[in-house]
Amino acid sequence: MVTGSVERQLGILIGKLEGIEDRLERADVSRATIHQRLDEVVMRTTHVEADLASLKHRTDAMQDVTEDMRSLREKALGAGTAGRWLIKAGIGIVAFAGWGLSIYTWFTGRPPP
Repeated sequence: MVTGSVERQLGILIGKLEGIEDRLERADVSRATIHQRLDEVVMRTTHVEADLASLKHRTDAMQDVTEDMRSLREKALGAGTAGRWLIKAGIGIVAFAGWGLSIYTWFTGRPPP
């Protein structure tokens, strides 16, 4: 009886050890899969960082162009303001000349030469 009991316990122990061995193998596979996914995430992160650096470079270039356009717009607005004042001054000069001609015609009774 003792021999059968020892063999039976040995069988149970061997079965448990085989179960533990299976679990360890599955854990190894699981860890390998996790490491593989982590490597993929690192690669994707590296690509995202490279794309972000490229985008930042493009944005900086666009900012320079935007600042140039802003200064050109301000110059154009200033030129437009100067043009409006010149038009008003021209209208005033022409009105003054017309007024002067009418006074000349009224005093002399004839049109200007």
